[in-house]
Amino acid sequence: MSYSLETPQTRSTMPANVSLMFLQRPRIIIGIIKENVSAANILKQALGTTRDFGIDQILLALGPTSPLSLGAPDRKILWATFLDEADVQKENDPTVVPPTHLIDLSINFEKLSRTGPVRLLLGDFLDSILSVSTESALFVFLSKLVTRIRENEQTAFFLVTEDMHDAKKIAIVKRFADVVIEYRRIQDDSKCGVETRIRDYAQDDYSYRQRNGSSDTDPEHRPLLAQWSREIGFQP
Repeated sequence: MSYSLETPQTRSTMPANVSLMFLQRPRIIIGIIKENVSAANILKQALGTTRDFGIDQILLALGPTSPLSLGAPDRKILWATFLDEADVQKENDPTVVPPTHLIDLSINFEKLSRTGPVRLLLGDFLDSILSVSTESALFVFLSKLVTRIRENEQTAFFLVTEDMHDAKKIAIVKRFADVVIEYRRIQDDSKCGVETRIRDYAQDDYSYRQRNGSSDTDPEHRPLLAQWSREIGFQP
């Protein structure tokens, strides 16, 4: 069971990569990007996973990643960007809100969720918000947003780039997570790629690591990995 964010043509026959099996059930999933890993590539991979799982009720909550770079014109899009709405191309018809307007962001999250059922919220809007928000404002905003997501029995997969922000703000974001997935670029003499570490707090802080297209899993936790595989109907 292997994957590589940088070389998708080498994916194995499994329907989706292990780290994104969590999209199947309602959870708050936080992806922590460390070092030089492409958020856009992770989001594209997540969108590919949603197709494998048949998840089509998606709200993209974007920040630094533009809607056009994902090629998802049929999705609902909330874009927390510093661009003026007049400067945004309208092909994808995103709802544009400045990241400094947290109340407007909250209102539009609720509005877009009500215009049709949303099962998954996906994006990197947190990078835009963390760059301009105080710690107290961030905590209040996330408290309300996460509560609403849980009450609606939705799944959220939000990315945040660790090196861009103060450690206290990153800690606040992690505080609301059920699952934390860390993405780190690695390079050695033979190859380069992305190492992924998963911490599932619902499973007693279980940790799973996947590196350079090969899995490195603690044997005592392999039954849990098999359980995740059965959830999506994949048998290794």
